[in-house]
Amino acid sequence: MGMHYCQQGQVRPTHFVVNCKRCRHAVPAGVKAFPADNLVIACPLCGELRRYRPSEVYLGFPHQLIAGQQSTLTSRRRNPR
Repeated sequence: MGMHYCQQGQVRPTHFVVNCKRCRHAVPAGVKAFPADNLVIACPLCGELRRYRPSEVYLGFPHQLIAGQQSTLTSRRRNPR
């Protein structure tokens, strides 16, 4: 997520993410609250399926390519062809 130079205030992360163990990019954890148990997450960029401990989950921003894919999917759901 970019920040325009005219924006005031701080931008705060609101997504729970993990760092993919293969490609090292921030990937959405797919949870709304902090997890109590291990998560199994498939990276949308490299396809790697891995297990992550709760200590590896943090508030952050997903990688640009993933964020772009999610916004494209959301717009397609709203405006089907």
